[in-house]
Amino acid sequence: MCGLAAFFEPGRTFPEHLLAGADADLFHRGPDSGGRAAEPGWAMVFRRLAIMDPGHGADQPMNDEQGRCTLVFNGEIYNFRELRAHLEAAGARFRTNGDTEVLLQGYLHWGTGILDRLEGMYAFVLVDRREGVALAARDPFGIKPLYLCESGGVTALASEMRPLCRLIEPRVDEAALAELLTFNWAAGALSNVTGIERVPGGTLLTIPLRGGPVRRTRFLDVLSTLKPDASMPPGKAESEAQSAIEDSVRGHLMSDVGYTLQLSGGIDSSLIAALASEAAGTQISSYAVSLGDHPFDEGEYRKSVVKRYGLDHHEIEIGGHAFADALPRAIRHMEGPVPHGGCVTLMLLCDRLREASKVVLTGEGADEMFGGYLRYANWRKLAMQDLVGKILPVRFLPPVRPFLGLRQFAGFDPAVYASIYHDFPKMHALFPGLVPKPGARETASRRFSDFRDRLFAVDQIGYLESLLVRQDKMSMAASVEARVPFVHMPLARTVNAIPRHIRAPGGVTKPLLKKIAGRFLDSALIHRRKIGLWLPYDEWLSTSDGLGRYLDVLTASDGCLRSYAEKGALDKVVERFRSGDRRDLPSMWTLVNVELWLRSLGKVEAAPPRPALARAS
Repeated sequence: MCGLAAFFEPGRTFPEHLLAGADADLFHRGPDSGGRAAEPGWAMVFRRLAIMDPGHGADQPMNDEQGRCTLVFNGEIYNFRELRAHLEAAGARFRTNGDTEVLLQGYLHWGTGILDRLEGMYAFVLVDRREGVALAARDPFGIKPLYLCESGGVTALASEMRPLCRLIEPRVDEAALAELLTFNWAAGALSNVTGIERVPGGTLLTIPLRGGPVRRTRFLDVLSTLKPDASMPPGKAESEAQSAIEDSVRGHLMSDVGYTLQLSGGIDSSLIAALASEAAGTQISSYAVSLGDHPFDEGEYRKSVVKRYGLDHHEIEIGGHAFADALPRAIRHMEGPVPHGGCVTLMLLCDRLREASKVVLTGEGADEMFGGYLRYANWRKLAMQDLVGKILPVRFLPPVRPFLGLRQFAGFDPAVYASIYHDFPKMHALFPGLVPKPGARETASRRFSDFRDRLFAVDQIGYLESLLVRQDKMSMAASVEARVPFVHMPLARTVNAIPRHIRAPGGVTKPLLKKIAGRFLDSALIHRRKIGLWLPYDEWLSTSDGLGRYLDVLTASDGCLRSYAEKGALDKVVERFRSGDRRDLPSMWTLVNVELWLRSLGKVEAAPPRPALARAS
């Protein structure tokens, strides 16, 4: 995993200060080596985290022998060995042993058809001198980030927004701000910043080097695989899903520098640990965030996995003060509010595990593939609320049970808003001008008629990307590559074809994955209430020298959010929270999180080095 930036404008020689600034911005993503390529009309900057073929012979930017193409590539191609064998049989000669040159040679052989063959996580930019174009692409799920800025004749791309903010003055996109306050993540092409677009997953950009508009092509749509086959028998669904998971885990173990595991104690990361241990046949190190004796900690379940698979396990205890100290750094690296408080703990975890490895496998994505959230257990109720809401004037129903759900979703798509775990109507009341307009989530939901398909579509297009980007940016803050075996196109094709009544029957969450996990994990771990790294935000916000120190930024005279609320409204919310009257309040954690990000806008200096930390126990 690495970091890249590329700049294009016909005839222009890009200045040294811009390229040096971009290099500094991206240094944390690739401290092992750096490189540049520049000609009149374009320039590339690259930072490398060397994992496959880590010698300098595989450094980037990389050119083919004839000098036709120059490539910068961030990510991993898990099927690169099979592709290489095919290319060698066709006469290609290789100078290196990693996946970067396979991508380069694959383009020379298949053209953009290489995109139909790649299995992995990637974002790349390639200049083809013969064709007079630059090509940029992002993997179908958007595991690897890629941003686009078009300003004043310059077209620029980067792994993070900071290099692009050297071209424009960063200003908040209010459409994104509305989504951030409601969903904690702005979906689709919204990057949080006006003038910068997050390139959608599965998109190919074509940039004419002699000038002209950028052409966008969707080379793979993840939701095109969401076609449940009702005739598939349960036994086949289970065996094919298990086989696809095992294949993905084996593929994700490729590394010339080793790997480690994130272990939460939940089903998803525990199953990855089990399958990785069996595939590796050797002891693997694992790392976990511990909340000490707090009820939210899942330490007792981690112990069973560690014992069963002989993991070399390390616990990193993180409390409210450490969380509060690290929050501004996490927001800076996220380039937006953190979509989940777990971003902070993930970043701190990666700081520690980086001492042992620069590759980590995670369980991210299983919930979106197998229906792991409460909304999948309650889909019938949600579908009924959706139907009734389209027939009755629910706004006029009394605010009592059983009408509360109907009133909450009034005017909104329940398949979209069921993913929100805070009282979003209270947030809308505080900021009436920042109610999200229908966007990428609603577009995904409208593509399907079955309510379960709509839930999966919204999660796989909207919520999942927030988790993938957080894994990327929080791990890269510590110069660590995070891998997500549950988010893999061959696995998605298999799982998205499983019948609805098997994958999401209702009344239970991810029953199919639990059945598969039963062969590898203890029953007590599998059949328990999901915690999912919930953090005690209100408890920590009540500590004035901990997370509560940030409540003052909400009421300060130079506060950013207060300008969107009625005069004095935000002050009253904070005052009530501090007094202990927390009924019917919007999420204070969300308010603090967004306010801190808004205050950070415009600071484009290079990210500071991560702090030195004591070794994990």
